[in-house]
Amino acid sequence: MTATALGCLTRKELCAAFERVNPSTVLTVQNSYNWMSGRAAPRNFSLFEDWAQVLGLPEGPHFIMSSSLPDFAAALSQRFALPASALEPLGLSGRGRREAMQTPASWRNASLLQGSFLVLSAAWSPLARGQLLLGAIRFEPCKEGLSAVYSEQLLGRCVRFSGEGAEDGRSGQLVLQCDANAGTYFMSFHLPTLPGNLSGGIFAGNAIYDPQAQPTAGVLLFLRNHGQDHDDLEAKLGYVPLEPSELARCLTWVGYGEDPDLAAECALMTLLTEREAAPVLSVRQEAVAEAAALLDQRRLLMSKAVS
Repeated sequence: MTATALGCLTRKELCAAFERVNPSTVLTVQNSYNWMSGRAAPRNFSLFEDWAQVLGLPEGPHFIMSSSLPDFAAALSQRFALPASALEPLGLSGRGRREAMQTPASWRNASLLQGSFLVLSAAWSPLARGQLLLGAIRFEPCKEGLSAVYSEQLLGRCVRFSGEGAEDGRSGQLVLQCDANAGTYFMSFHLPTLPGNLSGGIFAGNAIYDPQAQPTAGVLLFLRNHGQDHDDLEAKLGYVPLEPSELARCLTWVGYGEDPDLAAECALMTLLTEREAAPVLSVRQEAVAEAAALLDQRRLLMSKAVS
């Protein structure tokens, strides 16, 4: 549909159109072959930014990511003279075309979650409490709804959590398995609003290298990665001081530039540390054992009284 609108007869011509707006575009001839043949799917958000710029679509890259083919074609037909043979199979010719152009696009918020994100959370490890843990996550669509691989750098090794989940248009949930200890972890989060740069939620499980294996939960924030290849982002993960200056460095990495007022950094700090959000919530085994002993004693006394 894009090639038709631009008058490109070959993949090489289509790639050249993208190169004119971004000499470093990821739409190479080889990538275009893999994506168009269905062998692979694009994962880099910059492709959709280039795509929107090539077409001059005011709806922007997130519209291209999340719209249906008929909605995309309807928007495209407002700017380009698309042939009826391309529109008729989508029900957009004649009256149907005009109606589709007047109907708002069917946004799917889950599409805004696709791609690479830097993950910010307060450290769970007792030895690193009070620090910021930098993680990375990549979301992809799957038959069941959402799939994701979440990565952390712990004790000098990359630990990955992978799994699938679902979304209901407002929130999403993932069940992940850790490759280090085969443990099961749970994420619940808001779906991002346009333009999809930030989402937040809760991560729950057990601290991996905690000898007490305390059940733990904490706030996490997904910050869309605009500035790094995902593999390069994973190389930067680990513990850093939980300070605005470190958050500023992170924002620069992933393509948000600098702000001397640190307004966004302070807002993120508040989300990660405010008391109402309980940045790290854990249940101590010793405390549970003490309460259990009191209950055991009461049950024993009750049993004696009955007998």
